[in-house]
Amino acid sequence: MAIISRRATAADIAKSAGVAKSTVSLAFSAPERVSPKTRERILSAAAAAGYTPNPLAQSLKTGRNNIVGIILADLTNPHGGAVLGQAQQTANDTGYMVMTTTASHDPKRDLEFVNKFEQLNIRAAIIMPSGSDEKYVEALAASSIRFVTYGHKLSGLACDHVGLDNRMAMELLVRHLVELGHRKIGHVAGNLRQWSGTERLDGLRESLSEAGLTLEDKYLGFGEYDEDASYRAALKLLRKQDRPTALITANNVTAIGALRAARDLKLRCPEDISIATIDSVPWSELISPTLTHAEQPIGDMAACAATWLIERLEGKNTTELPRFIEFAPKLIVGQSTASIS
Repeated sequence: MAIISRRATAADIAKSAGVAKSTVSLAFSAPERVSPKTRERILSAAAAAGYTPNPLAQSLKTGRNNIVGIILADLTNPHGGAVLGQAQQTANDTGYMVMTTTASHDPKRDLEFVNKFEQLNIRAAIIMPSGSDEKYVEALAASSIRFVTYGHKLSGLACDHVGLDNRMAMELLVRHLVELGHRKIGHVAGNLRQWSGTERLDGLRESLSEAGLTLEDKYLGFGEYDEDASYRAALKLLRKQDRPTALITANNVTAIGALRAARDLKLRCPEDISIATIDSVPWSELISPTLTHAEQPIGDMAACAATWLIERLEGKNTTELPRFIEFAPKLIVGQSTASIS
C-alpha cells in the first residue's frame, strides 16, 4: 500500500524549532518581531520539512501579505498580457505574488475587484482604469488600497502614474505620413473618456497643426478602442468620395477594425489607403501588410509600475507627491504606409 506523505504544518515547524506556533507565523509575516537567531531556527526547520505558509490564509489572520493586485482593462488584447507578464516578473523578483483580474472595460467591475482585494487584505494594486468619472475616482480614492495607474491617468486620484508619451507617439506617426506626401489624414479615435484617448487625439491635432494641416471633422471617427466600433467608423471614413489618403488609428485593436474595413471595401493597403497606429498588432507576423506603428516600451513601463508599487508598499519612497512618468515611443515602419503615387 502506497504511503502518502502529509504536508508539514506550522504546528510541525513549531515543534521542530522548539517555539510556539504563533512565533512561526510571525517569522513569516512580521520577521522584524522575531529575533534573528529564532527566525533562523524556524526557517531551517521549515526548509527541512518543505514547509511554506499559505499566503491567503496568512493575510486573513495578520492583515499583511506579499500579494499585490493587477486590474487589467482587457486581457484579450495582447498589450494587457505583456504588461501582466513583466509586472509579474518584477513582483516575483522582489518576493511578491500577483493576483490578476480583468474588468473588460467595465468601471463597475473595477470597483468590485477593488472591494474583493480589500477583503483579501491586498494593500496595493496596479490598475488600468476602465472609468474616469467623478464617482469612479472618488470610490478609488476612498479605498484602503495604494494604486499605481497604468496607461490612463485619473484626474483627482493622488497616486503614481506610468504611461506612454501619447503626444510624441502621434507626432512620430504624423511626421512619417507627411514625409510620404499625405495631406488628407484621418483618425479613428479611442475612448475619449480616458486619458490616453484624449491625449492621442489632442496630440494628433497638435502635430497636424505644426505641419500646417488640420484634422477635418469629416475625417474623424470614433472607435472606442473596440474592434467592431472601429470597423464601423473606418467604413464611414473610407466610403467618402473625398476620402483620406491615410488613417491613424488610436491603438492596435482599432487598427484591426480599420484593416477589416479597407479589405471589405476592396481598398489596397498601402496603395489605396495608408494605415498607421499606436501599439503593435497581435500576431503581426501573420498580418499583411505589417503595420507601421508607434511602439510602447511595455517591458520598461510595466517594470516601473510594479517597482513603484512595491516601493510605496514597503515605505521605500516616502514622498507624498504622486510620481508621474511618460515613456517615449519608437516608430516602427511597416508595409502599411507608402508615398502617394
